[in-house]
This record gives sequence, C-alpha cells and structure tokens, in this order.
Amino acid sequence: MSVQLSVRGNLGAEFNLRPVASPKNDEASIVLNFSVASPNFKRNAEGKSEVVSTEWISCEYWNRDAAHLHKILQVGMPVFVTGEERYETYTNRDGIEVRVRKLRVQDVFIVPTERVEAIKLRPKREQSQDNNHVEDADDDIPM
Repeated sequence: MSVQLSVRGNLGAEFNLRPVASPKNDEASIVLNFSVASPNFKRNAEGKSEVVSTEWISCEYWNRDAAHLHKILQVGMPVFVTGEERYETYTNRDGIEVRVRKLRVQDVFIVPTERVEAIKLRPKREQSQDNNHVEDADDDIPM
C-alpha cells in the first residue's frame, strides 16, 4: 500500500543530480534530489493568514527528464509536486537512528507567479425585438 501525497511550496537550496548504478542492467539511472518548503498557515485575530510553521519535504525525482528539470528549477520557485510518500531510516553522526520522510515525485508542476488582475469579457449580446433571436456581429461571415 502506498500513500499519495501532494505538496505545494517553494524549492529549497539543495538540488542534487546524480547517476545511480542499477543492479538489473548496465545503464545508470538518474535521480534529482531537492527539497520543498511547505508553509502551514493560520488566521490571526485580524483575519489575515500568517505562517505558523514550515514543513520541509525531501523529494527524489527518478525519470529520464531529471537532467532537464535540473536545468529549469531555481531556488525559491513555487512548485506543486505529487508522488508516493516513503520513509527511510539512517544512523546519524551521534549513532542515533533517524526516520526521514521522503516523497518519490511523479509529477512536478511549476506554479505561475504572475497574478491575474482582471479578465475582460465580451459585451453582452443584444436581442432583437421582432423575433427574439440573438444578433451576432459575425453574421456576415459565410459558412
């Protein structure tokens, strides 16, 4: 059983692209390791959202597009990543076993940072009085 996880946040400073030898075949796979900072928000007394804490998610992207993605990604870039949640354990320098949460990324979406200020709609169509059909400005175009 696997848990699918979706995370929206900003890319951290650690981008690590490295080849990994595969025991099954002679070709080396490529993995891109990066981290995503996902803030947790809470409304304050004035009703405004403020960051309460930030959760860092370690991500690994195993795909032939990893090298290309490595060239595109930038520190601080807003992203939306989805994938399978995994846990790994390792022993740190002090000899303590640490359990780490990781995300094996399946999709990376770069979130646009430009804000939409307004959407201009076409003017409302006018109805004629005689037979209640819609008058279209494109009526003179032959079909």
